[in-house]
Amino acid sequence: MNENIKEKLLLQVEDYDADAADQHPSCRHGPTVLFYRKSETPNDGFYACSAYRNPKLCDFRMNRNQWKGNKWKRSTEKVFDFPKATSCFNDPDPTSHLVAHSQDDVHAQYFFDENALHFFADQCQALSIDKVICMGAPRLHFHLRRGLRIKSFLLDFDERFGKYLSPEEFCLYNMCNNHFFYDRQPFELFLQCQDNERVLIVTDPPFGCRTELIAHTLRSLMRLHNRINGLPVTPLPIFWVYPYYMANYIKQDMPELQVCDYKLNYTNHSRYTNVGASRRTYGSPVRVFTNVPLELLKLQPNEGYKYCDKCQRYTAVENVHCDRCNNCCSQNGQTYRHCEYCDMCVKPNYVHCSSCRRCCQREGHDCSLYQSKQHCWLCGQRGHIETNCSDWLQLKCKNRKSKRTIGCLICGQNHSERKCKLRSRYFQESQFMGQTLITIRKQEHKHG
Repeated sequence: MNENIKEKLLLQVEDYDADAADQHPSCRHGPTVLFYRKSETPNDGFYACSAYRNPKLCDFRMNRNQWKGNKWKRSTEKVFDFPKATSCFNDPDPTSHLVAHSQDDVHAQYFFDENALHFFADQCQALSIDKVICMGAPRLHFHLRRGLRIKSFLLDFDERFGKYLSPEEFCLYNMCNNHFFYDRQPFELFLQCQDNERVLIVTDPPFGCRTELIAHTLRSLMRLHNRINGLPVTPLPIFWVYPYYMANYIKQDMPELQVCDYKLNYTNHSRYTNVGASRRTYGSPVRVFTNVPLELLKLQPNEGYKYCDKCQRYTAVENVHCDRCNNCCSQNGQTYRHCEYCDMCVKPNYVHCSSCRRCCQREGHDCSLYQSKQHCWLCGQRGHIETNCSDWLQLKCKNRKSKRTIGCLICGQNHSERKCKLRSRYFQESQFMGQTLITIRKQEHKHG
């Protein structure tokens, strides 16, 4: 395999209940993930641990051709026994005294502060949630089981919680591959619902985790819930805790998720908090991504939020509604400004680059590198900007004589191609699950 470490690694995850021919080999952390370079095929890839990238923590690695070539069959995976009952069951919140794991690249534990706990509890009550799956969110689990009439089940990679919880509300779990280390039956019983019961998934994965893995697990849990309850393809409400700057990755994997403006703080993180000398200038970058309509979420004004009548949702106080964008666009805690050239709201310190047709962090950047990471406003594909769009160059060659490079390439007005009223003449757009598919319209040829 070509070891080009600069090339992006793609991956494939094993589906639960996969046929033997489609199974992946397992390490001690459950089914492995198939990795392969972007320039290669899955057959050129290798299997590695889903949870750990560091070979000192898990050194499993197997080339794809070894697994298929030897036609090995994975042995039945061991189901671990649940820890014996202890006197710790009455502990209301062990996260208040347990020493948090601190390996940032694999298993760092950061616990929600009180405001975050109340935020989730308030949303559960507003949405009439009866059951919550806390995937990697132990402090929320212990908060919900104290006083609130909301049932909760904790899925977590930390086996210490087995000393404080029964099998009816905890399972040792790898969220990177949907692997249950203990008997899964208590969790399946938890998923059984009456007709009027509603289930919510809250997940707080490690920020270094590949979003494809978490998205796959979320979809797997939803399928399991639907199968147990005899439902058709029915989504569950999701709260995915992640930094706002990872939005593009999440949108690629679960385009139906939107980012809520709520700034989530941790009690044991020096940067992702609103207290302490090391806190970030504009507050925590951690947000909540959700498929729940944002207008249904209520944020507290006394915590720095306001209601926008035009957006019809709660937003941060520093967010100013932009009539051109028809949205409160700020995401990072600053007040964005609208750039007349690229026709979108940007961070206040960004400068416009006429070559890239976009605003960026600094002047003198590498335009070719920057453009290779952009999404074209004409065809929607990643890797080029509008002036280099092969689809548009083909259309322009057939139908247009204009050589304009500034303003809208379609009509020449002072707006982006995304907002041009004439774009429907050349491009057809369709929406599915929050994702936009753009195709070229067939052009009618005029005969003179």
